[in-house]
Amino acid sequence: MKPVPDPADVRTVAVRLTNWVGDAVMNTPFLGEVRRLFPQARIIALGRRSVTPLFDPHPFVDEVWTIDDRTVGGRWDAARRLRRCAPDLGFALPNSMNAALLLRLGGVRTRVGYARDGRGLLLTHAIALRPQDLAVHEVRYYLRLLSLWGAPAAETPRLHLHVTEDEVAKMREWLAGKGLRGGQTVFGVNPAAFYGTAKRWLPERFAEVARRLAEEHDGQVFVTGIERERAVAQEVCDAGGNAFVNTAGEMSLRELMAFMRCCRLYLTNDSGAMHLAAALGTPLVAVFGSTDWVTTAPLSPSARIVREETECAPCLLRDCPIDHRCMTRVTSESVLAQARALMDETTDVAGRTL
Repeated sequence: MKPVPDPADVRTVAVRLTNWVGDAVMNTPFLGEVRRLFPQARIIALGRRSVTPLFDPHPFVDEVWTIDDRTVGGRWDAARRLRRCAPDLGFALPNSMNAALLLRLGGVRTRVGYARDGRGLLLTHAIALRPQDLAVHEVRYYLRLLSLWGAPAAETPRLHLHVTEDEVAKMREWLAGKGLRGGQTVFGVNPAAFYGTAKRWLPERFAEVARRLAEEHDGQVFVTGIERERAVAQEVCDAGGNAFVNTAGEMSLRELMAFMRCCRLYLTNDSGAMHLAAALGTPLVAVFGSTDWVTTAPLSPSARIVREETECAPCLLRDCPIDHRCMTRVTSESVLAQARALMDETTDVAGRTL
């Protein structure tokens, strides 16, 4: 393997982001290290429309390009744009052939990524995948690509997203239009998970926990999700009562981020929304079942995980083929206890103790 470029010689860095919201949030410690290692470089983040709003704006990147490399035409459009700026260095964070091919077609001089899916010849620095790389947190999986330039600066990596004060102010106005009174505590609930039903805790248990918290803290509960998750959000609202508002499908990605800045506590499954809340410093309680809490835990000191040991978890399946025991064994009382303890230990994300 040829030597990597000296950081002082790198003028432009292209980073192909991962495609899922939660994974893209977990790219942020990597981007922070890129900024540290190449402080003078122009950093371009490239990704699909599903994730690029996360980084517009973001302190670790200079430009955000929305691309679609799923088609030949879209791939060539992105490659031609890359060629015009001639990046010195590029990283393919997704494991796909498309991600490496884009950097190759785009004329990126030094191309770094894992040697997976037969794409090693497209990379100038194909990093061998070790068994232990799949057993660590996903954030560390990405950071290992930078080991070519030495160890990361931070022993404990942190997620980072940025929301403007204007976005937060507009969200508070929107919540007032949804019935939030001045002085009320905002609680968020995310009962769905785009990946599949196996990740979902029971809607009626989400409702019970949120209802009791709202009663204890004069709160309003806003149930979030995308449009296709509106039905399960409504199940939570129906079980919760008058203090619940179904907002599924009504917020853009950046509006959801601003909403999390307004939340005193967010209750969620393992999901992209969970990582958003963690990156924004919102206190959160996450219920884990079918997924691996070691590799995808929310990286935040204001996060708590609730899970029960079962012989079949983590199975990583989209839908449970048996009795969903990893979720049914998680009780409302156990989640409520974690939520209460977390609220006692934390302030809201605006810095006010509520």
